[in-house]
Amino acid sequence: MSNRIVFIGHVSIDKVKNIYGEREQPGGAALYAAIAAKTLYEDVGIISAIGKDYKYKDVLKMFSSRVIKEVNVPSTYFEINYDEKWNAKYVKARIGAGRYVKAETIPVHWMTRKTLFHIAPMTPSKVERIIDKIKMYTPKSMISVNSWNGYMKDGKQRKHLISIMGKVDIMVLNEAEAKLLARTSTLTQALNQLKCKMLVVTLGPLGAIVKMDGESIMIPALAGMDLKIVDTTGAGDTWCGAFLAAYKTTGDVTKSTITASLIATIKCTGWGFEELLKLKFHSIDDVVKHVLKLKERPKQKSLIEYFKKG
Repeated sequence: MSNRIVFIGHVSIDKVKNIYGEREQPGGAALYAAIAAKTLYEDVGIISAIGKDYKYKDVLKMFSSRVIKEVNVPSTYFEINYDEKWNAKYVKARIGAGRYVKAETIPVHWMTRKTLFHIAPMTPSKVERIIDKIKMYTPKSMISVNSWNGYMKDGKQRKHLISIMGKVDIMVLNEAEAKLLARTSTLTQALNQLKCKMLVVTLGPLGAIVKMDGESIMIPALAGMDLKIVDTTGAGDTWCGAFLAAYKTTGDVTKSTITASLIATIKCTGWGFEELLKLKFHSIDDVVKHVLKLKERPKQKSLIEYFKKG
């Protein structure tokens, strides 16, 4: 029986501009998350849709388990400009082929109790239909979701998101999204109001807060990396993919959170996911060793012991 992690969502063409230049590159939340997971976990699948204009099909071939529907509309496309503080401005966004990522696209034989499904940001009403189909065939499959703050400003879609949180095992939001979804100005109130089996609220370089069984714990990111950031596109999606792969492997929330933060940082040291494509870790300890090698600070090797506590 498969122990696969399956990522469902957009694969896109991205045009990115920041202080280091301008690039057109493959992207999309599902693709970033799947590639991040692939650095830690072998059996990774992806479900998406592209147009005939998609130039980066070779990247998709790295997933032996893939359902990529090719349709007669332009591929999903994002044009993103970043300022010097890495604030993103979406100059253009076209869903295009992404509209064809539907519940019906999921192969029935992929739906087993050992499969972990992650649904990347898409219209919440569609996401809920996908969840309902998975639950119909395999009620015990673990399901993870993350979303986008634009959906939380729409009353109808917000209701779907609240419903989704009651159905899934893991919900990943950043701090701004958590506050917006809970309609509150404080993170403490958001954590009290939002109900999910596991709620993960990412805090950027600070780490993340994980709420389980009514209790919240803050897990700090490892400090002192100070690596050169080249492109932050897809960092949050990378975080999700790495977290899920580490959690599927270890079942340890603390180790998974720290691992996700490290892999997301590594991603940001190159354009797109080019740095992730170079990586294959045999254990989560290898992630720490790789970052220490990047920093060339042997004295920090004691950080590996952090994972071995308990």
